[in-house]
Amino acid sequence: MPDSRRAERAELRSVGRRRARAAGTGAVRPVLTGRAMLLGVLIVLLVVVLASPVNRYLGSRSDVDHAGQQLKQDSAELKRLSALEAQYSDPGFIQQQARKQLQFAMPGDIVYEVVDRGQKSQIEQTRSTSTSKRATGPAWNTRLWDSVRAAGG
Repeated sequence: MPDSRRAERAELRSVGRRRARAAGTGAVRPVLTGRAMLLGVLIVLLVVVLASPVNRYLGSRSDVDHAGQQLKQDSAELKRLSALEAQYSDPGFIQQQARKQLQFAMPGDIVYEVVDRGQKSQIEQTRSTSTSKRATGPAWNTRLWDSVRAAGG
């Protein structure tokens, strides 16, 4: 018998709850409970506390990546300069560069320069400008002595 009474009571409760819900007189749950507010406060606190360390971590990762790229560039530049140093330690390469870039000639070499018709070679242009500069005025020591005399010394 006690089991049947329990079943009846449970059924009455469920029926009462259904009627209360349907009538709108049931207990209304609050929108913001204490647990939800505590959870929100904890989330905001974690965001505020962790924002600066996360920002520093991401900044340091960026710096590490940039340093890695710079290291790769520097090592490539070092390899290039080491190869260039090896080239310039060879006397034959230095002689070749002097002939090519500076137009040097070894003693006993015959030098030819091809020029177009009506133009002067670089040697003739250099000779004509250097001789014209010498003839334009007095020598440097004469000008120096004249300036000393003019200063009253």
